Amino acid sequence: MTIQPVEQFQGQPKVALIIGASGLVGQHLLMQLLDSSNYSKVVALVRKPLAIEHNKLEQRQVDFEHLAEELTRYELASEKQQPKLTTNIADLAKIDHIFCTLGSTIKKAGSKSAFSKIDHQYPLIIAKHFYRQNTPLFAIVTAMAANESSSIFYNQVKGKIESALSDIGFVHLGLFRPSMLSGQRDDFRLGEQFGSVLMNALAFMIPKKYRVIQAVKVANAMLAYAEHPPSGITIIQSDQLQNY
Repeated sequence: MTIQPVEQFQGQPKVALIIGASGLVGQHLLMQLLDSSNYSKVVALVRKPLAIEHNKLEQRQVDFEHLAEELTRYELASEKQQPKLTTNIADLAKIDHIFCTLGSTIKKAGSKSAFSKIDHQYPLIIAKHFYRQNTPLFAIVTAMAANESSSIFYNQVKGKIESALSDIGFVHLGLFRPSMLSGQRDDFRLGEQFGSVLMNALAFMIPKKYRVIQAVKVANAMLAYAEHPPSGITIIQSDQLQNY
């Protein structure tokens, strides 16, 4: 689906929340959000502090293993108008746009269940929490072959999170489905590096949808989507992402 301008930024600059800011796509997107005049504040949920300082950036250190409990506890505290708690995730109620670039592999996560937590459970907990806080927009990076009925576990999990998010009811939901990503990772993935080199060498004979895509293009597309978000569910395929 082509991203069509439906709603433009109006009024005051917005507050963005990003999850996965240390990842391949997230690093690019974080810098773009900070540079954008459309956002007055960018909140990053992180496991450990990022090596970056910016006057618009608020880093909130989170124990993802207890994510639901933390969000619920501080939501209730806010409703009771108690003093600000000594935690990095307090006062997260006023979020306009959420960008989720969380992503792992089964090998890196350590098991299928751990991978499912990162790529399915955590995004869903965050999405449901902020939907209740009236956040209208949620954008997430999944996978080109996302399909909850897939026989491949990775694609199955990606499909399940797409389906679960689609059922929530966000005013704007963007599902970004890149093919193999290229860029500078903090962690080295031999198979991914080899595949990227091979696919780039054969790009002339590979359909656009299946070509390796630079992570910065996915970040570009996510920012463009949020600037003019169509209503409802928008699926952005890898060949479309190549245009950014």
